[in-house]
Amino acid sequence: MTSWTNVNDLIATLRKRWATGRYLSDYAGNVPWTPIELPVKAPLATELLDQFDEAVRWADGFQRDSHTAGGAARFAVTYRTVRGKNLGANSVPARVRIENFEQLCALIGTNRDVRSLDAILRQTEADMPTLVPWVVAHPLSAVEHQSIWGDLLTTVTWIITNSTETLYLRQIDVEGLDTKFVDHHRKLLDELLTVVLPEHRIDPDYSAADFARRFRFRPKPTYTRLRLLNPQPAFPKDLSEITLRSEELAALELVADTVFVIENEITYLAFPSVPNSIVIFGSGFSLAAMRDIPWMDSREIVYWGDIDTHGFDILHRLRARFESVQSIMMDHQTLLAHPRQWVTEPSPTNRALVNLNDAEQALYHDLIEDRYGQAVRLEQERVRFSWLQQALEPWLS
Repeated sequence: MTSWTNVNDLIATLRKRWATGRYLSDYAGNVPWTPIELPVKAPLATELLDQFDEAVRWADGFQRDSHTAGGAARFAVTYRTVRGKNLGANSVPARVRIENFEQLCALIGTNRDVRSLDAILRQTEADMPTLVPWVVAHPLSAVEHQSIWGDLLTTVTWIITNSTETLYLRQIDVEGLDTKFVDHHRKLLDELLTVVLPEHRIDPDYSAADFARRFRFRPKPTYTRLRLLNPQPAFPKDLSEITLRSEELAALELVADTVFVIENEITYLAFPSVPNSIVIFGSGFSLAAMRDIPWMDSREIVYWGDIDTHGFDILHRLRARFESVQSIMMDHQTLLAHPRQWVTEPSPTNRALVNLNDAEQALYHDLIEDRYGQAVRLEQERVRFSWLQQALEPWLS
């Protein structure tokens, strides 16, 4: 099989270039057309001598494919002369030239994309002209979403014209659309809204992944579950466990010297009754919400998580907000005392955790370097209960 360029090779090259969006963007932006020239790999003189008949068929086919069956030019061909001993002079294709945008679209079959983009530009110019530059810059993305483009513009218009601070996403009132539409297309909506909304309507601390907070809708509340290990004046005296909205918990001043944050539910439920303390169930507990509980600043915070890389990552993030956080049972002694309880961590992390102390840092590095085995993990529910009671002696006494 020869390595000479054929028309399908040229079309494949042009389609790759089309996929960058450059040609469609230039079309949408009325950028003057620059003819496209592509080189053609043709037979060498030695190949002409050895494969003359095949080379003739290749050249004839190339010339034939440069026009449609009706005679319209698909591309122009530039030839060069190849000379060789016992061959004389022979003309072979050297380059092809695409003369205009219409010729390009006909060759690679993208006329439908162009018609779609034309319709999108007309609709955008009529409904929201400030987004026309975005369409020009991202034509392929716009074409990909042509079937819902009108719904996207309607949603953007609704958000622009309504104050969102007191509304949940569920309260977007656009006929035929719902919250799932926003969730499915939040990345694209984020790009469009970032273009049209004033800066004060966008919270730069959040990405499209948290669409509600980024565009200042009322976010879904986070909840904190906690056990009350001593009576609390704010609640009935026999109440031992509560789940509150984190924002409401922040407004309460609970009576406790120590706050234990525990990751495992059964360990949280079985946690001993330490005087003057509360225990927070940390699984799913939002560290961002914890940052906003002001009375936590004046409490002793103790964290106990799994001995694995993600357990130390949580400790690192918690200590980024509360510098005085101390850990318990996340040390070499606890790990080495429970070798039969070790399991494998499914997907360890190895990012830098600058908020660990020296001892924690040493164990963290031993884990990521597999000192004790591959991805060793000691889950807190596998630690002997007597070991927990011993670790809590400073608070129990």
